[in-house]
Amino acid sequence: MKSHWLLLTTAALFLSACSSDDLEEELETINFGSDYYKNDYYLLNATDYELDYHIANTQLNGDERDVADDDYYLTTLAKDAQQYAITHESNANRKLSLYVAARNVFGPVAQKKVEVEYDHAYHVVAWQNAAQINISLIEQQQDNQDNAYALRIFAAEPIQVSIKGHAFSLDAGELSAFVHGSDCDSDIKIAQKNVDLCTISFNRSYLLVANQQGLAALYTEQ
Repeated sequence: MKSHWLLLTTAALFLSACSSDDLEEELETINFGSDYYKNDYYLLNATDYELDYHIANTQLNGDERDVADDDYYLTTLAKDAQQYAITHESNANRKLSLYVAARNVFGPVAQKKVEVEYDHAYHVVAWQNAAQINISLIEQQQDNQDNAYALRIFAAEPIQVSIKGHAFSLDAGELSAFVHGSDCDSDIKIAQKNVDLCTISFNRSYLLVANQQGLAALYTEQ
């Protein structure tokens, strides 16, 4: 009986020595069990700003986490940086909070809550419309074809697109279906401007972020 009391006392001392934040994180991990999503996320900066990226899981019970807190900081990407890959776990049927903030500039921030599917890869796209920055989550996809390149076009501003003479419009934040081309400098026009795609490869798929100036950023679909 005495040894049992000692064990309980030791456990109580251990718990009291842990901070509430430590216990909360431990409980969250325990609650994952086999019911979690572990996905790849590719962070993209298609803005004119240097951006800090944060991701946080929404809380199971009680108040939600402050995704802007430094605890959830992932990385900083400069304008025109290459995509940055991370792996992140989240509870099934729970949302993620995405957050980006311009570094060394007061004001431009964006935050969004999203739902994801298990065993998927996603683009986390930070994009710009005028001075405002936004976040979109886009599932990675491919539509590779021999002797052609494949593109999905994401509009950061309302734009007119022409593919081999076939025209269509996209609103800000809208993503096109895959389009294909074989001539790298004349098949595609955005806002009536020819888009030079001669650095990309046939039999590959890409995500193109576009604005009224034409091509804002280009990323490979993994």
